[in-house]
Amino acid sequence: MLKTLMASIILVGTTALPMQAQQGPGCGPYDNCGAAGGRGHYGQICTRDRNGRLNVRNGPGTNYGYWTQVRNGQTVALYRSAMGHDGGGYRWQQVYINGREGWVRSDYVCD
Repeated sequence: MLKTLMASIILVGTTALPMQAQQGPGCGPYDNCGAAGGRGHYGQICTRDRNGRLNVRNGPGTNYGYWTQVRNGQTVALYRSAMGHDGGGYRWQQVYINGREGWVRSDYVCD
């Protein structure tokens, strides 16, 4: 009896998700990934310091101001990338955090 009950609980628990639920990395139709309409994927912020923070800028380059910081290890929604407009030679990654677009240096993002 207990085995039957446990099997029923496991079966119900595994089938309770909607048929099109997001599984694995990505920004699907059920994720809140910002204005890009779910065409991105996820990455993790990887700084050299375990307690580090990374500036999220208004555009791709250090010549743009920053509006927030993300901590090392934080997962962010990623979209397109672009070369920086500051002449530094770095590639920048467009991110969405709390529904707002920002940019971080690509070399600080681990997929």
